[in-house]
Amino acid sequence: MSRSKINPYVVAAFALLLVLSSAAAVSSMSEQRARSKAVAFLKGDPYGQTDAQVARAIKDARLRPQGPAKACTGLAAPAWEFHVVVTTVDKDQFDHGVIDGYLALDARSGEFLCGNLPLLD
Repeated sequence: MSRSKINPYVVAAFALLLVLSSAAAVSSMSEQRARSKAVAFLKGDPYGQTDAQVARAIKDARLRPQGPAKACTGLAAPAWEFHVVVTTVDKDQFDHGVIDGYLALDARSGEFLCGNLPLLD
């Protein structure tokens, strides 16, 4: 009876891949930290002048390991994606005064990835 030998290099490579993928998943920032970064990024007209105003405009936050799903397409980097809804006083702007869109931040660094919200500078 023949026994096939498993190459120790293959086993080592597989183990390394497992460790690295686990470390990558762990290195994503917490939702609280990601929300804080999103608030700082959005602070100002029309999203809110205070942290509390901006925080109220963020309706949902989701960690997207495969990349943003609604803020933009074509990015495969892990992201925190935020659903943002703001009602403005000027009903002639935006969609009858309502801004409804998404912001994506890099899940590890908190840097801006993309968004479909107006006035993101």
